[in-house]
Amino acid sequence: MFDFFKKKYSNPELLAELQSRQQRWFVFLDRLEARMEELTDAGIPELQQVFKEDTDPYKRSHYHMLLGLMGQFNNMRDKANEVKEENIISFIYSAEAALPPVTSPAGSEYYRYVHDFRMACLDRYHLFDDRLNEALEALRHAAGEQDLESAYQRELAAFEKIKDQFTCKQCGGNITIPKMFFIDTYIPCPFCQSQNTFSPSTAARMVLHNARELAEQRTAELRRAYESSRPQDPVLYKKYLRAMFDEWNRIVPDMAGENEKFYQRLLEEYTFNHYK
Repeated sequence: MFDFFKKKYSNPELLAELQSRQQRWFVFLDRLEARMEELTDAGIPELQQVFKEDTDPYKRSHYHMLLGLMGQFNNMRDKANEVKEENIISFIYSAEAALPPVTSPAGSEYYRYVHDFRMACLDRYHLFDDRLNEALEALRHAAGEQDLESAYQRELAAFEKIKDQFTCKQCGGNITIPKMFFIDTYIPCPFCQSQNTFSPSTAARMVLHNARELAEQRTAELRRAYESSRPQDPVLYKKYLRAMFDEWNRIVPDMAGENEKFYQRLLEEYTFNHYK
């Protein structure tokens, strides 16, 4: 009955700190986005020019430049996540631990203040993350998305035309190439058993080089569904990743063993980073 005479809980310092941290967080993300915009505005025309002038069929100069730019953007995301964990999430936990019980009037009021702070900061982060993903997409497609599906289908058709046109260098017997290869491969002669080297064309070798990107193009809708989910849904990510690797394995079946090891590594890394 004497609780009525107790001094009402008041914590103006916490309210000031919530406001200050939110302002600093917003300014920090504003600066990252300004840098992001600078890199995008400068990077897109450079990527387009390098892609156009790169005579290498593998476009390695363009690829290395793109990787460098994407690395800078991913560093921004890592920095934002680091600051979010240290200055927002950790602060929320410590602030809530010091509040009166949530069932009390004062506790309920201050928990609401902290909740509003949490939502404002996380909403601002999600906006930053959306803008970063949009910038990455703009960089990836700066030179225009290649029609890898058509190129792949052309190579399949070309292989069907040539697979029965080979002869053994030793005995002259006819050799049928059993399947599409993307690297130099020994083919045994069915008559004399001598080994003959089958060397695929440059365009066929490009299928191997572009296989993952083609698989990503085929599963782009699943990736976008994951990236647009809020909060990002690990189930959608796993669905996309599995589908992408399935497509990759269909394109280059001989790489399925190595691809599956890579798939497991990506899955483990995602699980570790998502739940840490």
